[in-house]
Amino acid sequence: MTYRFDFGKALKEMQDEQRVSSSELARRLNVHRQQINHWRGRKDAKISLVIKVCHGLDVEVFDFLERSIN
Repeated sequence: MTYRFDFGKALKEMQDEQRVSSSELARRLNVHRQQINHWRGRKDAKISLVIKVCHGLDVEVFDFLERSIN
């Protein structure tokens, strides 16, 4: 079984659900807001980035990955 991974989709949905703006997430992750906006457009990501974002959003990796499957 093959799954399509959409990192940006999951990031957008989790930000909305957690009510965390890109500016706030950038502050939490110590990156620029533009970096968050770039990530929101990505289809894929390294697992290390997924873990970093999950920590910033305070969500479980499994929950994030569930959102990313098309």
